[in-house]
Amino acid sequence: MMQEKNGLQAWEMMNEAKEAIGMSALSRIFKVGYQALYKCMRNPEYSGDSARPPFQRVRMLLHDLHTAGATDLAHAMLNYMASALDMHVVPNAVGIPDKDDIAGECLDDYPPLTRLHDAIKDGADVRQVEALAEVVTREVAETVTLYRDKLEG
Repeated sequence: MMQEKNGLQAWEMMNEAKEAIGMSALSRIFKVGYQALYKCMRNPEYSGDSARPPFQRVRMLLHDLHTAGATDLAHAMLNYMASALDMHVVPNAVGIPDKDDIAGECLDDYPPLTRLHDAIKDGADVRQVEALAEVVTREVAETVTLYRDKLEG
């Protein structure tokens, strides 16, 4: 049975990756030698000779992009990586209304939907269409959440 991996530290994931695909594959993928990889597999709390794994650096990049206001670019990078697993990334905050009334939330749905339809009619790149569709889905989820909240009182 596959163990849940979400609670692992970056260095632990590197060790798991070594077990799954081997050191030679990791070396080939990251274009570094075994010694550099082994440094990424050491617990930094107990080893003075450890290094950040490459994907931990990517995580820092994503955080910095988000902080700088380039969240769409960070999201695109995550979706690029997730596409290797035939997945896409959805924000945790999907469905949290940003308007106080249902009419306002309903009106919020139209501009993104119009942009999506225009992109499709104009033959836009499928990645752009998918990104626009995610915005529409998020907006509609906000409307439905507010509607449900109002009904449940």
